[in-house]
Amino acid sequence: MVDYLWLKALHVIGAVLLVGNVTVTGVWSYYLYRHWRAGTVPFRPVARAILWTDLCFTAGGGAILTVTGILMILRMDYPVLDTPWLLKGIVALALSTLSWLAVLLPDQVRLERSDDPSVIRRAFLRWSVVGWLSTVLLFYGLWAMVTRA
Repeated sequence: MVDYLWLKALHVIGAVLLVGNVTVTGVWSYYLYRHWRAGTVPFRPVARAILWTDLCFTAGGGAILTVTGILMILRMDYPVLDTPWLLKGIVALALSTLSWLAVLLPDQVRLERSDDPSVIRRAFLRWSVVGWLSTVLLFYGLWAMVTRA
């Protein structure tokens, strides 16, 4: 039982790192974009910092969350397909992860490398819309797991 409690604690830490970072990244990115358009903040160094913290905390938190989740499922012998709250949480995390890999991460690289205002505007808009939708998915998954709904 002690091993399970350690896994659960690490699982919660992974969720905090993941969900906290994507939420804060969205807020800081809006701040960056608003002040970049006003000409008061240099875009590239801040975009680079956002990219690297996202790689560390989003990927790190997501990895901790996924590994500990799998280990707890195996330890407790949960039937994933017959456990609605577990399935909802897994699907929400999977969809959010796919959007991060397919859209968000490539757009972050574009934002970090571009000096073209039109490229930055398009990439930032897409990144923001997809990013906030992915964040909502993560909050939904978190809610499903905590409430077991």
